[in-house]
Amino acid sequence: MSKLSTAVQELIAKQEVFPIATANPDGTPNVVPMTFVKVYDENNLLIVDNFMNKTRGNLTSNPQMAVCVWDLKAGQAYQIKGKTTRSTSGKVFDEAETWVKEKMPGLQAQAAVLLHVEKVFVCQPGEELGKEV
Repeated sequence: MSKLSTAVQELIAKQEVFPIATANPDGTPNVVPMTFVKVYDENNLLIVDNFMNKTRGNLTSNPQMAVCVWDLKAGQAYQIKGKTTRSTSGKVFDEAETWVKEKMPGLQAQAAVLLHVEKVFVCQPGEELGKEV
């Protein structure tokens, strides 16, 4: 299992929109833009389900997810992959709900999704491209 390095965590903190990729059981991909994504801890990303439809269905049958983060000016890009768990109550959900209410008071969190980081890959061009970090 990989951990999110400080550099990757800082990149995530700066990004505003995240492409979230999932796939249904037959392998059909689904990519959606998400804004409620942040580092939960060095092993997990927190993604809030506010409007998930296909993504929620995909994660129910296939809990794998990939997220890409980048900074074009700095020439940094990473792909983060792992298995997810979804909660609609408890500590993680409460934290997600509080975060959503702080940023957008009229919005209601449906669930909290934790992406348990299994692998992180370099995605920027160069000798490190594709390297697991």
